[in-house]
Amino acid sequence: MKKFLLVACLALVCATSAMALEKGNKAIGINLLYGTEIESMGIGAKAQYVFHEHWRGEAAFNYFFERKHTHMWEINLTAHYLVNLGEKFRVYPLAGPTVVNATTDLGDFGYGEGTNTSQTKFGLNLGGGLEYDVSENFTVGLEARYSIVSKIDQAVFGIGATYHF
Repeated sequence: MKKFLLVACLALVCATSAMALEKGNKAIGINLLYGTEIESMGIGAKAQYVFHEHWRGEAAFNYFFERKHTHMWEINLTAHYLVNLGEKFRVYPLAGPTVVNATTDLGDFGYGEGTNTSQTKFGLNLGGGLEYDVSENFTVGLEARYSIVSKIDQAVFGIGATYHF
């Protein structure tokens, strides 16, 4: 049984190495998001770069629409470890730093028109995703991550599209 598991693991590593994205590949994309702390939908833009076979970096800006007088934005820098599951599917764990800003309009709470409170905090993202290659240059995917940020932690779920060039 141990030999079977060893052979299966080696086969998986060889298969993923043969189908990995190439170093230097670049991509840009958009996401539709939902954040659990703000309980709101959001939109995002991302840029990706493949550094080495299975390693990709991503920079993203996400904006969550106002809910209960609060809106949020975040900037994420994450590393993805790409694992191919056949010719068109990929999964990846992700991790990296985040900067989150939450702004609340206090005008409706008796503090006067245009009075806001804002907080910007640093934190960490942990999560993963699944991608499907629709064509040579176009990918769709799902992603889930948890942003660990003092007092404004939230899970973020996204669906997105990416153009590779």
